[in-house]
Amino acid sequence: MDTVMNLTAYGENASAALDAAEETLRTLDAKLDRHDETSTVSALNRDGTVEDAELAQLTDIAQTIGALSGGAFDPTVAPVMDAWDFTGDAPRVPSDEELSALLAHVGLEKLSVDGNTIALSDGAQLDLGGIAKGYAGDAVRTVLAEFGVTSAVIDLGGDVGLLGAKPDGSDWRVAVKDPAAPSKFLGVLTAADTFVVTSGIYERGFEENGVHHHIIDPKTGKPAESGLVSVTVVCGDGAWADALSTACFVLGEAGSLALRDTLAAEKNLRIELILVTDDGHVRYTAGLAERFEPSEEGTYVYEAIIA
Repeated sequence: MDTVMNLTAYGENASAALDAAEETLRTLDAKLDRHDETSTVSALNRDGTVEDAELAQLTDIAQTIGALSGGAFDPTVAPVMDAWDFTGDAPRVPSDEELSALLAHVGLEKLSVDGNTIALSDGAQLDLGGIAKGYAGDAVRTVLAEFGVTSAVIDLGGDVGLLGAKPDGSDWRVAVKDPAAPSKFLGVLTAADTFVVTSGIYERGFEENGVHHHIIDPKTGKPAESGLVSVTVVCGDGAWADALSTACFVLGEAGSLALRDTLAAEKNLRIELILVTDDGHVRYTAGLAERFEPSEEGTYVYEAIIA
């Protein structure tokens, strides 16, 4: 999945559990990597349809999050991502005309899931890069639990999954990166048995007549300009946390809080947020007030959101 992964588990079966978890990650990577010509997603993008129960489950989650976020998360944005080539050897700024032509093939309505069958229409291409790591984190947590592991840290390139608490029963401490200086931290979050996922401008990008980050607004085909530079989502489900971190980044502060309310009302899903604005504020939801410890070294203004 084009990142470094670190798994730490505690218990008498930890070694075997980690071996099984690694195998799970490799299997998912082989299935979901659209750049691998032998993957299931590549077959879907090539043939327009494929039958696979696991991919159908993941795609259905992606569609649901896309709909709830008003399209702020869209797994069919692959053609636009390819044009920008953020992870390739020649990243560039596509012209407005090129983006307009590509956006004609982007949209949730061009993706359908019927049972175990996934289908694409109108030249759409599936890219699950915005949700795959979180889904993999869920899968790893399940595998570790099946081996009797009750305490583990699943770090998938910065997407952090926590199984239980520390072996001594205390909460884990998860550092949240400073988007302006990723080697430093905004603060430390204490948490257990949940996922902590951050999306920010520091992850991937390039300079060409300005700085361009990799989080694309599916409506414009351009890097999102929402007033945010970083979003951290705390959520019990890895796939949802991963995709929501992207959706909230695109939506901005007000849109993120509205989506949070929608998730609670329609899905009974409670999420907490840490939002970093481009004018130097760190705003976090009230549920984190006792769990988020701001850094004493930063220059940000920290504010709890009563929501």
